[in-house]
Amino acid sequence: MTEDFYDLLEIPSDASQDEIKEAYREQVRVYHPDLNDDDRAQAQFTAVKKAYDILGDPVERQAYDRLGHEDYVAKRTSGLPSPDVWQSETDSSGTSSIDAAEATATTGSTTGSTGSNRSRSRTASGASASTATGSTTGSSGTSTAGSTGDASTSGATGEATGSATATNGGTATGGRGVGSTRGTAGETGSNAGRFADNALVQWWHRQNFAWPLIWLSVLTYVVGLGHYGRENADSLRLLWADLTAIGADPAALWDAVTTQRYGVQPPVEFVTGVELVAPPLPPTQWYGVLAGVVVAAVAIVGLYRAVRRRDTWGPVTIDETIVVAVAIGASTTLLGGPLLAGAALMPVLFGVIVYRTRQLPGWSPSYGYVLAVLAPAIGFALGTAGIQSLPAEFAAFVLVPLIGALGLPLRATIRKRFGR
Repeated sequence: MTEDFYDLLEIPSDASQDEIKEAYREQVRVYHPDLNDDDRAQAQFTAVKKAYDILGDPVERQAYDRLGHEDYVAKRTSGLPSPDVWQSETDSSGTSSIDAAEATATTGSTTGSTGSNRSRSRTASGASASTATGSTTGSSGTSTAGSTGDASTSGATGEATGSATATNGGTATGGRGVGSTRGTAGETGSNAGRFADNALVQWWHRQNFAWPLIWLSVLTYVVGLGHYGRENADSLRLLWADLTAIGADPAALWDAVTTQRYGVQPPVEFVTGVELVAPPLPPTQWYGVLAGVVVAAVAIVGLYRAVRRRDTWGPVTIDETIVVAVAIGASTTLLGGPLLAGAALMPVLFGVIVYRTRQLPGWSPSYGYVLAVLAPAIGFALGTAGIQSLPAEFAAFVLVPLIGALGLPLRATIRKRFGR
């Protein structure tokens, strides 16, 4: 179980300020609500931010070390979710070890049967207990917990996020709302709460899919380039033989690649000729169905936001990105093969992930990477308009996108290993 702020940041008590800052950045990338869809993400992020604010300030850190965690929190902090919200350990009976009072500590005062800011509901033989997890923020508020495990949180602007689990009756999901979150033994829960408590769902929410998505889009595009090269292998060999024969004369080389194509098929013509599966419908209807798949995915995400999320116009989540990306990838692959799919996926995924990363403290990757992987889409647009030349196609479909696609992971690796 998490003991103190050092444990929250996963650093030793004698860590340097640089080590504290680096640990904070790493934890933020895992627990920031924009990157983590778990219901507890807001509480986890709040705890990490508070830990960094205290340990990152030498004066406050000295006071924290002198007073100890319990006394410091009681005397000098407010609005801090319990560190126990970081874990959801389950005992042999399957009951979560996090309770409502610990997970919903708010700005204001906390009272309960134990008379402290930490109260726990326990299960005895023949008795019932309840467990609630969540986080509450507000300009003012009060959190109370009784011996029966009834946790109620209210405030002037109290916004509660969390779920309450009753071990002797079911699950009650608080979701996001204004007012109070209550978990009482015997209260019947909803299907949504049971779904949120599913181990597979919790595992999914703990994963960071940013890099897998980036690499999947790049791999799809590289496979598409390989497909294009294989279909134009004879023409490319002829082009290479001619360029090799010309030698190192820049003017002659330029004249050779701009005056003839050597039979190399323009990329836009290539993707329109790809037919991985025989269309089951006439072309117009088939294109309409494929476009409808993408529209349906966007509509589902929009409907979910309108019904389930308070921040309807908030940042796009990774789950939403995956839903839309799957629809785009499947449709474009059936339409024009992996080359078209990669050209469509890379700017979408790079754009979302770069934007989300820039919202966090620390590294702010350039949008230049997004512009670079957008080059194939621009190349398709120019090809459709009749602007076609081998040098421009090489730049738009090979040189620029691969520099951008490999440059972002390389830059991230350098920053992680060397701190710059």
